[in-house]
Amino acid sequence: MGVLKKFEQRLEGLVNGTFAKVFKSEVQPVEIAGALQRECDNNATIWNRDRTVVPNDFIVELSTPDFERLSPYSGQLGDELAGMVRDYAKQQRYTFMGPIKVHLEKAEDLDTGLYRVRSRTLASSSSQAGPTGPGPAGPGMGGAPAGGPGGYGYPPAGPAGAPPIPSAPPPG
Repeated sequence: MGVLKKFEQRLEGLVNGTFAKVFKSEVQPVEIAGALQRECDNNATIWNRDRTVVPNDFIVELSTPDFERLSPYSGQLGDELAGMVRDYAKQQRYTFMGPIKVHLEKAEDLDTGLYRVRSRTLASSSSQAGPTGPGPAGPGMGGAPAGGPGGYGYPPAGPAGAPPIPSAPPPG
């Protein structure tokens, strides 16, 4: 990630964090939607000139009050946000390795109005199954951590970490 992009993320985090702390405003779904779009942009991986892969599995960490307010709608909100990510990806000509999922989680360390987005790229089981079982794109292929507010990559799945990125994208 370029120096300018990191600076922009830090500045955005400072501004958003300061306003959220001063005004104690609740997180709104439109803010989460924007953060998911940025997460796609920041973690896009170019496979070849025709294919740029972005994360498809997202966790939105919310403060306790924001989580309690939004959790009754988490299923519908997750579906709506996944649809928004799908539409945005289509506009940007991004592709996914598997189905898009958006989950809400409570984070005790966040104040009202603050949130974090973590993402990773997970290959769908249908695209990796073959005559010899899972392909080289195996589950748990992690997106690069974006660092800073609004973008924390998932920890690698399992103790062995993420497998290496295959030399070619799976058929699809």
